[in-house]
Formats: sequence, structure tokens, C-alpha cells
Amino acid sequence: MSIRKLIAAGLAAGMLLTTVPVIAEEAPAEEEAVVEEAAVEEAVAGEAPAEQPAVEAASVVDTQKLDASYTLALNAINAEDYETAKEYLNVCFAYCDPASNPTMYADLLLKRACIDVIEEKNDMALLNLDAALRVQPDLADAYLVRTQVYAAQNNVDAAIENLEKYIELSEDTSLYETVAQLNEAKGDIEAAQAAYDKYVEGAGSEVAEAGFQNGLYKMQAGKLEEAIEAFEAYAEDETYAAGAAYNIGICRMNLGDYAGAIEAFNSCEEKGGEFEGLKYNRGVCALLSEQWEAAAADFAASIESEPYVDDARYNLAICQMQQEDYETAIATFTELIGDGEQANEAETEEKEEAEAGETDGADTEDAETEETEERVVNDGAYYYRAVCNAALGNLDAAVADYSVCIDHGYELAQSYYQRAQVYAALGDTEAQNADLQASLSVAG
Repeated sequence: MSIRKLIAAGLAAGMLLTTVPVIAEEAPAEEEAVVEEAAVEEAVAGEAPAEQPAVEAASVVDTQKLDASYTLALNAINAEDYETAKEYLNVCFAYCDPASNPTMYADLLLKRACIDVIEEKNDMALLNLDAALRVQPDLADAYLVRTQVYAAQNNVDAAIENLEKYIELSEDTSLYETVAQLNEAKGDIEAAQAAYDKYVEGAGSEVAEAGFQNGLYKMQAGKLEEAIEAFEAYAEDETYAAGAAYNIGICRMNLGDYAGAIEAFNSCEEKGGEFEGLKYNRGVCALLSEQWEAAAADFAASIESEPYVDDARYNLAICQMQQEDYETAIATFTELIGDGEQANEAETEEKEEAEAGETDGADTEDAETEETEERVVNDGAYYYRAVCNAALGNLDAAVADYSVCIDHGYELAQSYYQRAQVYAALGDTEAQNADLQASLSVAG
């Protein structure tokens, strides 16, 4: 029986572009004009690139042309006219000497890389960024844009490495929060918490949710007692109180403290919490505490408002059976079984139609390349419906359900044994003896 946890939404790597802004005032850069590696190496060595005129000192006219072209490129970038911006950036390269003006040269490469990012030319962006860093190794913003590119490519490790380098150069510790989120996205909770601690250390008292986030990391790491302690500090917080109560409930539920979990879930509801899974998880705790009526109420509500319909319906029927409301339990089990069987029949018909060519080409191709995902019916539904039918004297129906369980290999020893009891009630001694022997055989 799965236990769903409330986890704070962390940034997936592909979403980083919405979080890490492109360089201020500018946007990214161009593809055709990647500086040749040899040219950059010459520039670093103090020589101008081969394709550019060697000039000992820039003339006043050239300086004016560079300034004018740079301003026009910026204006085009701000107007989101990137083709024009690339044209003026190319002019800038003709009048900018990387040896005497490496800062400007690297900035031009950075802007061109940023345009590449906007145009989704990530490989070209990386080439331009590499060139910029060869000219100016401490260009922090180049590492920030690299982070964006690697995040877009789902290369989380490279994104983290470059973002940490940016933080080192810029001393902007606020981005340790993003480092934490990236580590969380790749499942390294310990690294995520370490990065978040650095973020909190830099931000100080401004981070109101620091303890709450720390509780989430503790919970994900399985340190449930420590997580509860962290969440309890937010019991009266206007923003986090309901979420803290819910998470305390999840922690206590995992610790087997079902009474404590129910109390926390109730507190969450009283504080206005409407978290998905609240009713289902509270129902599970009540069921495990044998509070059948309360559990049934929560599972019925979960069926109407939460996505765990099959599990909630199965558990509802169990609660009804435990209260000896066998007819209602049979109806609930039947609804669950019927829903699953109908869904499977529909899936089978759709697959057969696709294979027969009765659907369009695209659908047929999908049917050939994707396996049909059947909606699995919990075999326990057949087993316990048989128990309920036997209790009501519906012996043939009980035999039929136990037979399904046996066909499916579900609880074989018990299914054979229980069916033997039904056969005894029907007066079929031969079938009873056969099932009892089978029960002994599979029991080992």
C-alpha cells in the first residue's frame, strides 16, 4: 500500500531557464561567427585573430565604429531583433582587438552565445562561451549562461558545476538555492541540503522557509524524527502551518504512529489544508488502526476528489467487510473489478483495431511501438468478494471468485483451502478433498 508524500516542488533541470536570467540588458548571440580556436589562442597570446586587421593602436575612427556598432547591437537585442544584432556584433569583431581589449571581446562572444541560447542553438552557444572564457577566464556570466545550456540539455552535473563556478566568481550565494534544487532533481538529497544550507547562511533571517525546506530534505532522506522536529516549528505559521501538519502526518505514518498521523492530518484539515492524498492517507491510518467507519468515510471522500480511485475503492470495501456489511462490500468490490475489466476490454479492442488497420496510420504506428498498459485488477478484490459471498450463502459465486484467484496464482494455499470449505457446504466431498490436497501441496 503506497504512502504518498508531500514534496516541495523542486526545479527540474529543463526548467532552469525560467529561473536563471539571461545576462542583464542583453540576450544571446550568433552561430555563424564562432571565433576559430586558433584565433582565440592567438588573441590570448597577445596577437589579433588572423582574419582581422592587425592594428597597433585603434584609430579614433575605428573606436567610434566599434562604439556605434556595439550600441546598435544592444538596441537590436533589446528590441529582440536578433538577426540585426548579429550583423552589428560581426562588425564589432572587425574593430575589437582581443589582445588589447579582451574584456570587450569576451563580452561580444557572450552576447552572441546568449542569442544562440534564445535561438535554441545550444551547441553553438557552448562554442562561443568556451571562446569567451579562453579570452577572459573569470567571466562569471559565461558560467551562468553555460548553466542554462546544460540545464536545457538535462546535463544536471554540468549545470551544477558551472553554477557553482558562477557563484564563486560573482559571490551571489542566493543561487545556492538553485544548486540545491538541481541536486534534488537528480536525487542527491545530501548534496541538496548542503547547498541549501549555504543559501540560508548567505541569506540569513530573510529565508523564512529555511526550516521548512530543511524538514523536507530530512523527510526525503528518511530522517523522519528530525523532519517532524523541523516541521513542528511551523505549527502556527500563517503560510506553512497546514503543510507542516500534513508532512508531520506523513512522517508519523511512516513511523507506524497511526494515531499521531491521524491527529496531524486532522490538524492540517482544520488549518485549511487541501493536499492531494490527505483523505487517502488518513484513511489508511484509520484502517490500520481498525477504525473501520472513519476509514470508510475517508476512502469514500478520496474516491470523489483524489486520483487513487482503485486503491481507495478496494480499501473502502475492506472496511465495509470488516463491519460485516457484506452486501455493500460485494457491490464495492464488483464496481472495482468491473471498472478494471471494462478498461482492459477497451484497451484490447483498441489494440485489435489498430493491428487490423482500422485506425489511421499514426494510431497504428503507436499501437505497434507501444505496449498496451492494462489496468490491473487487485486479485484481493476477488478473494474478499468470495469471503463476503460465502458469508451471505452465495456459494456458487464464492467458488467462482476463489477459482479466479487460483487461476491468477493469488494466495494459492488459502484460496484452495477456502474453496474447499465452500465445496463442503455445497456437499461436494470430492471437490473438497481435491482442494484440501492442493492446499497442502502448494503450502509446501
